[in-house]
Amino acid sequence: LPAPPRRPAGEFGDLMKTDFFMVIFSILFVLVYMCYHTGCLTLGCLGLLMILLSFPLALFLYVVVFRVRYFAMIHVLAIFIALGVGADDIFVYVNAWRHSRRVATSFEARIAYAHRKTYRAVLATSFTTAVAFFATWVSPVMPVGAFGCFAALAIVMTFALVISFFPAALMIWELRFRRAKCVGCCCPCIGRCALPSVGPEGGGGEAGGGEGVDQRDAGLSREDREAGSQLAA
Repeated sequence: LPAPPRRPAGEFGDLMKTDFFMVIFSILFVLVYMCYHTGCLTLGCLGLLMILLSFPLALFLYVVVFRVRYFAMIHVLAIFIALGVGADDIFVYVNAWRHSRRVATSFEARIAYAHRKTYRAVLATSFTTAVAFFATWVSPVMPVGAFGCFAALAIVMTFALVISFFPAALMIWELRFRRAKCVGCCCPCIGRCALPSVGPEGGGGEAGGGEGVDQRDAGLSREDREAGSQLAA
């Protein structure tokens, strides 16, 4: 006898299971690439933790503040959006932190420079993306509107964490664990963490205090030189 036709609900469940396996693959891929980009397994894991923390925070706002009770498996797929936006925000902050070596001579100045650069860039991208998803809330199709609201809240929480949680984690790693075995630079072959860091007392760390100031200024724009002078002052 021919097999009975499958119910649409069963087919939808199978598709969701397949998408869930893709979520696991996406998480692993983003983790590997963040470890490569930062040059450190610790920072990569902390960045992934930051992205995953955005989900319970978004769920709290979704249920408690907005009082939306509908939650389906499709909401879990918002992790694809959070992974992309969160990883991009982390790359922006890490690049700004590396570039701060050229325009700042103290640890505090580097923090201020990296935070200011990241805040401006990440705010623009996160705001526009969140607004686009919030716009789906007016859809007459309730699952679509609920998913858009949850995805927008996840993006907002990712932005809040990238300017609060990740900078704090990066500062602790830079000051306390950067040169510790099995905690600091786990990928020395990449050479991304091999640059001399600026200590909290100012100066150039291992490279020396005032040595190479002109070399750091070489290739910088006038705006960056002025910003570095103001931060150093």
